Amino acid sequence: MRSDDVIQALDVGQKWTRQVKAEEKRPSARIYRDSMWTVARRSLKSICYERMEEAWNKASDGGRLPTHWRQVFYVMRPLCDEHPESDRPLTDATFKGILETYLDEHAPGWDVLRGARGVFKEPHAARDDNGLAMSTMNVRKYLRAPAPRHEVPPVQARFPTKGAHNRIAAVLICEKEGFDDLLIAEQVPARYDLALMSTKGISARAARDLAESLAAPCFTLHDLDKNGFVMASGFPGAIDIGIRLPDVEEWELAAEEQTHPNEWRARANLLQNGASVEEADFVSGGQRVELNMFTSSEFVEFVEQKLEEHGVEKIVPDDETLAAAWQRAHLVERLNRIISRAQDPEEDGELLDELNDDVPPMPDDLAARIRREFENDAAQSWDDVIAGLVGG
Repeated sequence: MRSDDVIQALDVGQKWTRQVKAEEKRPSARIYRDSMWTVARRSLKSICYERMEEAWNKASDGGRLPTHWRQVFYVMRPLCDEHPESDRPLTDATFKGILETYLDEHAPGWDVLRGARGVFKEPHAARDDNGLAMSTMNVRKYLRAPAPRHEVPPVQARFPTKGAHNRIAAVLICEKEGFDDLLIAEQVPARYDLALMSTKGISARAARDLAESLAAPCFTLHDLDKNGFVMASGFPGAIDIGIRLPDVEEWELAAEEQTHPNEWRARANLLQNGASVEEADFVSGGQRVELNMFTSSEFVEFVEQKLEEHGVEKIVPDDETLAAAWQRAHLVERLNRIISRAQDPEEDGELLDELNDDVPPMPDDLAARIRREFENDAAQSWDDVIAGLVGG
């Protein structure tokens, strides 16, 4: 047999294997079986460019939400892999290069998220300023921020807190970086008084120490894979809301291949770290499901569904704290009026008289009024509501 014949036979076998796998994942791919023997005539770049807007719109809810580039990749991959003129699978590295070139050439203005790479710090920054994490969204906000005014700023209305007490209802610990901007865009942290923490893989000791010291319910969010279960097990006091097999079925999430050097050891590790027998078989057998398989709107809905299931509610402090906050809010409101008038060249009144007015007593139903305001706008904090009542 000639070497050319061997090469051709191997090529045919690879194409057939790829076609069968595509049909196993998506039966609709069978329509391309007749065309699989034709010579590929188009590059992955050409196919991606043709379907890029479609993939972006699906991943980002029609461009409404900021979306990580890997979420777009998972939408694009089946479009390329099932295409009759594609001669090779689309990998994440290949797609990222194609996407970056597309963004440079077409400048569509999409909010494509990428993980933070490094930190930017201004000189003479405040002591509690840890710098700007260099993510796409953070840099964009920094560059677009208006220039600061030279006037003395008003006193902040927020009641001073530290840690979970009177501020944090729950902590979401995500295995991956990059989802914070999406959750913030949909006001999930504000609407649930939810603190966000990302571990960038397997949990570090510092993250565990912080989570344990906050004394607030913690939730771990992770991929359905070996590292995801290891990460979740690193927070023994947390509630696991990561992807599980029932979620894969409910949300119709596609799995991808991930091999393990030792399937038996991988299975034992999975069982040790909280996976069910079915999940251990699924993952050790060479499959995984990433959080990035969700579109942006699906991801937000998934997280909110889990928080609702576990009864996460916004914070309303006790009456003693509310009374102190009520007094402080009135003082802050008066101080801010004085600060504003002191910088008004036409003002000639006696400013300090503003401080001598009696503070009205705290309403007996203040806590109930705060809860009613949450029904109108859940993104407010309890002290925002008090400031609004005082200033209104």
